[in-house]
Amino acid sequence: MIEKKLVWLDTMTSPQIRINELVNRVQDIIALLAPLRQTGLSVACNICRYQYFGCKVVAAHEGFKNAENFNDWYFRTFVGQIWCQYYELWKPFNGFSKLTLNRAYLNVVIENKETRSFDKLVSIHCEPYYIADTRQSRYKRGPHLHVQKAENPIPKCHFPLNLAELDKVLSSKKNITDALKSSIQIICDEVLTRY
Repeated sequence: MIEKKLVWLDTMTSPQIRINELVNRVQDIIALLAPLRQTGLSVACNICRYQYFGCKVVAAHEGFKNAENFNDWYFRTFVGQIWCQYYELWKPFNGFSKLTLNRAYLNVVIENKETRSFDKLVSIHCEPYYIADTRQSRYKRGPHLHVQKAENPIPKCHFPLNLAELDKVLSSKKNITDALKSSIQIICDEVLTRY
């Protein structure tokens, strides 16, 4: 679930695209998420009709959207009971001619058939615009891991995956996509294959 308050930094600290490139981002995300699916099956992905706190939203789903809220969109992985949720928030700037990445979220969940709900396992988040006067704010800006299925306070901890090269990772759409791609491969190899 997205926090209700979005915090903004200078637009130079986050990957940027032109507004007309958002359609291409859909294809980038489909390719990014491909390792999570069975061979030959792709993830469906759309630009949401409605903005979220002024952001354009690109979100993945199972091929049918039964809800207006992208927070309810999930897609099945190559492991039957494991599902994922992926979305990106892109904030317009420069007179709406460009967009800058505000958030990219991958949530990995396990289907709970008894409660007909999803239980969180792990998450990879990236919040380039998160700022605070703490060392932890730097951990949140690049791709970082959350271990959700653990005792408190572990689910709230941010384990950065690219801290040593954070500035490079956040410098372009290609670099952030590559960093997310390697993070997703880790999830496939270290989480999904163990179920």
